[in-house]
Amino acid sequence: MKDTIVGIRERAREMLREELAETATRLFEERGFDHTTVEDIAAAAGISPRTFYRYFGTKEDVLFGDLPAAGGEALRDRLAENLDRYRPWDALHRVMRSTAARIPPPAHRWARLVRIINTSETLRARNLERQMHLCRLLTPVVAESVDAPAPLSELRATVLVHTALTCFDAAFSFWAEQGGTPDLRTALDTAFETFAPAVD
Repeated sequence: MKDTIVGIRERAREMLREELAETATRLFEERGFDHTTVEDIAAAAGISPRTFYRYFGTKEDVLFGDLPAAGGEALRDRLAENLDRYRPWDALHRVMRSTAARIPPPAHRWARLVRIINTSETLRARNLERQMHLCRLLTPVVAESVDAPAPLSELRATVLVHTALTCFDAAFSFWAEQGGTPDLRTALDTAFETFAPAVD
């Protein structure tokens, strides 16, 4: 009985979280991200700002919270495992592909996110900050596997990681704007194949 009650509470919590995310996204689209406050979101959802903060640390987390790449340490660990068996570019491709597989549908939800990010200087800066954080985490791991003397190995690793993250962002934006066709992994493969001749 206790487990049933806990399960019901968890489902109710998840439903409210989804409703909050939808309300916030709608307001971001209508008013712009930078002109929408947590108080606005809470009022539209019929809750207090304090309740909002139980579900999201910031209004940015409404948009970025479900992206698996936010777990940079896990991404770094998966990359290290792949670098034991594959060349750096192929290892980065495989890791980005596995990340793509973890992004939940539907695509149109992410298309909305892409459009909101592109219209907000704050969010573009947040996305760039997120990319730089990932680059700092991943570059040292790749540098250990790059066939070049130090310090050129670090430079080459930096270029590879930046390019891989750019491929992911470009494929993600394309996939979202196209409504999920082709699927994200196919779009990602195309992006990586475009640069493959330059890194071979």
